[in-house]
Amino acid sequence: MGSMMTDHQPLLLFALLSILSYYRACFSIAADTLSPGHSLSHSKRETIVSKGGTFELGFFKPGSSSKIYLGLWYERFPDEIVWVANRENPLYRPSSSRLYLSENGNLLLFEGSSEIPVWSTNLTFPKSNITEAVLGDDGNFVLRGRSNTSSIFWESFDHPTDTYLPGMKLRLNKVTGKSQQFISWKNSQDPAPGLFLAGSNLNGSPQLFLEWNRSQIYWRKEVSNIIKERTSIFNWSIESTTNESERYVTYSLYNPSNPANYRIDQTGRINTRVWDTGPLWRTFSNTPGNLSDVYAICGAFGVVQYPDNSSYPCGCLKGFKPFSMEDTGLNDWSGGCVRKSPLQCENNMYANGKKDWFMKISNMRLPVYSKAYLAVNASRCELACMENCSCAAYAYNRSGCMIWEGALLNLLQLPYGGESGQDIYLKLAADEYQDPSTKGKKWKVWVAVLLPTTGLIVCLSIYFSCKHKDPHKLHHVFRKELCSYLVISLKWE
Repeated sequence: MGSMMTDHQPLLLFALLSILSYYRACFSIAADTLSPGHSLSHSKRETIVSKGGTFELGFFKPGSSSKIYLGLWYERFPDEIVWVANRENPLYRPSSSRLYLSENGNLLLFEGSSEIPVWSTNLTFPKSNITEAVLGDDGNFVLRGRSNTSSIFWESFDHPTDTYLPGMKLRLNKVTGKSQQFISWKNSQDPAPGLFLAGSNLNGSPQLFLEWNRSQIYWRKEVSNIIKERTSIFNWSIESTTNESERYVTYSLYNPSNPANYRIDQTGRINTRVWDTGPLWRTFSNTPGNLSDVYAICGAFGVVQYPDNSSYPCGCLKGFKPFSMEDTGLNDWSGGCVRKSPLQCENNMYANGKKDWFMKISNMRLPVYSKAYLAVNASRCELACMENCSCAAYAYNRSGCMIWEGALLNLLQLPYGGESGQDIYLKLAADEYQDPSTKGKKWKVWVAVLLPTTGLIVCLSIYFSCKHKDPHKLHHVFRKELCSYLVISLKWE
């Protein structure tokens, strides 16, 4: 019997490979090219694969989302999305979503029976049937001339999303002043533009920079210094066009067979990602190295509490809650935190004799955009903030009186025993006041995501078993060991 099985193995293997080849043919176009009048269909799961089999283009749904996007990924790693065409205009109808190369030479993304494309390359050509769409092994999806393949009319490398691939030109046009930009996804399941941007400034000494909300640069570095830090993976260079109208920064891989790239992620850092053994990607480095160096990563009234945990780095101040539990569950803190109870000064029609109050928070990195106020002592500083309804907090130190109006940004709870922080006094609603006599009788948990029932039961069981032994040790267990992936902050009252 064993001999018979061995004799049939080659035949079985041939049959299996034939079935798999047929299965793949049903779901992909044989070539790397889309010709005029042809289309890719989402319902048929059709894709284009680059000639060397490195990259694949087609439709995808991120995570558990029902939204449909046209994108590019590594053929071996379908979850490694490197480019999205319609990141701001998702599709919703799987049966009628298609990419079409029109006879006038444009790529058009349609949904349903509408003749208005959801996305288009939007180019004008003097005559029809002159282009073809080709996916290269460098991950560049291009519209090129059919008769003259060196004529490139449009390329995805000129319209990146969040990933900087080898061979891309990070450039600045000296005439238009336009810089190439890479913008983070909103969250892990939404490729819409997020808050963080990576770009270049090539006037004078060429620099790379990171920017929050298209307004605040929080990291920059000269390209010459990056080139000096060459590793065995990346080879950087600065180039210019022949007429010197444009300069650009680009890089290549010393070993092209091992994929690697740079990506600006939703926490505002550049990830240097390298393919490791098996189906794994390894983060080689993060820039900046510490999450607390990312500007306003936790949004309004959010505070960085675990700067070394990119999964759950943020929490809300006392008296505040996440603006969106759904978004923060996906680690999107762009909405920050909002008050649980309105300030008394904002509700004069409901005057009940209660007063807003201030809570002291120690060892903090003070938020940005303070206003200096002339006050002779801390009491006058407090009064100035109390009488100004838009004042959210104040601090009084050697520099004098500082007040903050509107949202508090860039907050960081500093670890005790390390860098020395300062005291800040947060204005809270009367309903948030806690009688000091009850102190020590309650514990509270600030959470950024909903706690799974099982995790909550385990945490509580440890709490009650350790309650009478060593409360401080209990706090350490919660914070550092069992519940670090669930609990944002636990403090004893």
